[in-house]
Amino acid sequence: MIHDKINFVKLLKKYKSGWVGISEDFKSVVLSGKTLNEVVEKAKTLKEKVYFFPAGKSYSDFIGIIFDEI
Repeated sequence: MIHDKINFVKLLKKYKSGWVGISEDFKSVVLSGKTLNEVVEKAKTLKEKVYFFPAGKSYSDFIGIIFDEI
């Protein structure tokens, strides 16, 4: 599957620290929290797939984490 480019800087610009959960279509932030564990626990209440990313001031060394099941 080929995806369009995702502008994480634009998507995450208001999140300067902590972790976020991004929707399966990569179009919106659906969760945020101070720790990955906090965001993962919040995601358990959702019925959609969520991708977890660290929030920060710079995304030049950006790494995401994908969980197939929580």
